[in-house]
Amino acid sequence: MHVIIKTSQRNFVTDPDGWLGQSLYFNNLFSGKWGDKQEDSSYFIETDANLFEHILRYLRTGVLPVFYDRMAGHDFLLYQALLGESKYFAIGRLEKWLCEQKYLEAVKIQYIAKETQERGSYRKHTTCWPNGHTSMLEDHFVKITTRSNMETTILPVTVQRNKFYCPDAKHGKSSEEYCRSCAGRARDQGIPGVGGWRTEDELIWCIVQKEVVFDHDLCVNAFRE
Repeated sequence: MHVIIKTSQRNFVTDPDGWLGQSLYFNNLFSGKWGDKQEDSSYFIETDANLFEHILRYLRTGVLPVFYDRMAGHDFLLYQALLGESKYFAIGRLEKWLCEQKYLEAVKIQYIAKETQERGSYRKHTTCWPNGHTSMLEDHFVKITTRSNMETTILPVTVQRNKFYCPDAKHGKSSEEYCRSCAGRARDQGIPGVGGWRTEDELIWCIVQKEVVFDHDLCVNAFRE
């Protein structure tokens, strides 16, 4: 049977038959022993409607609340206010959840950090060297797709590496063995030394991923008798 619960801010319509027994306060209220039923068969409760909305949602669903925002974190002020309401309405399981701060275990933050030299994507372009030779280079960059519950931060780190460049700038960055004939050709044609070994900075990506994992089962099953 549906009843109307009135507060100073707004009214709530609910069927207590589905959740009665979880709160000593409402057991007494609906039993008639307090004589609080209004002439229109409604009940008035002096409470904050915004907080009572969470109380009623818990009574209806049995799911313990978590108020977490990715940017702001847990809403501890709301937890504290709801704890006071759970004591007033004598809702033991909800009070225990809030008093023991069990909600902190329902949201876990996992950090994964790794370094990588992988280049998932690249674009090619040509460049001209001081001697007038033109060669093809590749600019590489990292492309990452993650789930919506994960934040990814990519930090560039540079390390020094020895790199070999084609002596006649035909192949750009290559290997000494592959360009063995190029070295002879550059020497025979008098091409100035634009190639050979160089020490240069190489970009390494430090990828830090923050994943928010929500334990819904804990909210449903915690403190079940």
